[in-house]
Amino acid sequence: MPIIRLGVRRMQGQEIKYLIINSIKIGYHHFDCAADYKNETEVGEAFKEAFDTGFVKREDIFITTKLWNSDHGHVVEACKDSLKKLQLDYLDLYLVHFPVATRHTGVGTTDSALG
Repeated sequence: MPIIRLGVRRMQGQEIKYLIINSIKIGYHHFDCAADYKNETEVGEAFKEAFDTGFVKREDIFITTKLWNSDHGHVVEACKDSLKKLQLDYLDLYLVHFPVATRHTGVGTTDSALG
């Protein structure tokens, strides 16, 4: 696992593709994502471009994403949802984002309603 990573929290829109591609160019090989960042689809598009163009191989990138609080009882579904959005066949690391479960509001949503 690479020791330096790029977190994609608060990245939005087209800046994501630019930042991820250029981060790979300067040597980043670990990317920290999360369902709660609400940008897995855009991050996935950037990864797809990097892999499809041959710029970098999937096996050379370490990708982490995280299970959101409301999905603690739906881990497999939530993981599959993240994989689909990130356009990946596998993750290198899947973490619990925060160890406090909240009321389930539907896989793919990250509402934080306590209940």
